[in-house]
Amino acid sequence: MPFYIVWGKPLRSRDVTYLFSKGYVKAHKGLWMSRSNSLKVDLEPIIGYYSDSITILKTSRELQKPFISFEGNIYNLGSLILIAYDLPRSACIRKAVSRVLRRSPCFKLSPSIYLFPHLKYEKYEGTLLESPSNLIRRIIVYGGRVTCASRLILVYDYSAKRIIEEFLNSLDERVKNIYNHCLTLENDVALKDPKLLSELKMEVKTLKTLLKFYKSEIGLGLNDIYTKVYKASKILSSI
Repeated sequence: MPFYIVWGKPLRSRDVTYLFSKGYVKAHKGLWMSRSNSLKVDLEPIIGYYSDSITILKTSRELQKPFISFEGNIYNLGSLILIAYDLPRSACIRKAVSRVLRRSPCFKLSPSIYLFPHLKYEKYEGTLLESPSNLIRRIIVYGGRVTCASRLILVYDYSAKRIIEEFLNSLDERVKNIYNHCLTLENDVALKDPKLLSELKMEVKTLKTLLKFYKSEIGLGLNDIYTKVYKASKILSSI
């Protein structure tokens, strides 16, 4: 079964040469594949430089449920779907895909490589949530190229912890921005533009949907973050 190696930062030219010499295949700008039976030994000479950003996944026959416990220091993302893509050089297309990603329950590994929980997304049809299949369909419609792999699990637990911590930092920053923006609007009547208010309300609604997903599907009860989203919602309702 293949291994999928995601490099979170650009590979040095000598490391690219080394990987090719070992029979590794480049599937995407930051994604490589290998069927090597000695993956750990193969990567040992170069992995040190990338240890804080590399993610290694492998195929699993059985679907695994995610389980996360901050108190127990347990970080298990369960089975995952990997999506890597390339887009045409169009600012409009990139912006459109970015909007889809903001509504997607995913973990960012690099600017164009993401992991989704391997779940049944049918029950979220009709909501603001975007499924992996919807993202893939949009990218193809826009003329992009997609590499996708499913039923994957992380090889190393420490990768899961890093991915979750980076995800939480990004989500917290996103919520802080929307909350601070709402506070500014509350105190400055001149800034209350109808179009801006509509966009902020949609962002808050999207965040509520995502937070509900994270809690029910992967056990991330992000109470502090939800409180800020709720307060932002209250402010917008009063304007």
